[in-house]
Amino acid sequence: MKIRVSLLLLVFTSAFFLSNCKKGEENPIISFRSRKERLAGDWSLKSGNAALTKAPYNQNFSFTSTKLECNQTESGGPAIIYVGSYSLIFSVKKDGTFNFRENLGGSLLEGSGRWNFKVRSKDSKNKEEVTFTIDETTKGNIDEHVFNQLQKTFTYRLVELRNKDLQIEALDKSFTFSNGVNVNFSSRYTLMQR
Repeated sequence: MKIRVSLLLLVFTSAFFLSNCKKGEENPIISFRSRKERLAGDWSLKSGNAALTKAPYNQNFSFTSTKLECNQTESGGPAIIYVGSYSLIFSVKKDGTFNFRENLGGSLLEGSGRWNFKVRSKDSKNKEEVTFTIDETTKGNIDEHVFNQLQKTFTYRLVELRNKDLQIEALDKSFTFSNGVNVNFSSRYTLMQR
């Protein structure tokens, strides 16, 4: 009887500590692979959305693995709906490098660079956010694409990081271009391992 009670106490204690170690809100409670091992791989988009305000425009994007729909409004003007092609392929390597290819309505952005987990801060847990820095582009302009948040260095929060599923989000990012234009950005992507 004493062994059963000890075993039961050990199971409850382990479950408590394991549940507190869970980094993302939708992550598995337990995984035998590290976060780096789960993030590494070739990913493609399943679905997503993004909202971008760059005066005088407001743009709301909705993505599938092959299509985008953009609802754009200009101050005081009517909404314009744009439908076009979309794809996102994203490869993350354990050595801290990445590359990606985004087709946004026929406009391509291909690039590669470095990534690393952000350390714990008052706003996030350790390894909950990932920062990407584009070192090289082979096609396209960085400040015209959505996945990289119109920037060379961009951060995503890992909402769900499983063996074959990845959900990332950027919430309410605000920045100013060198020409003084203010931008507000948010997005959420669901990707699957290829």
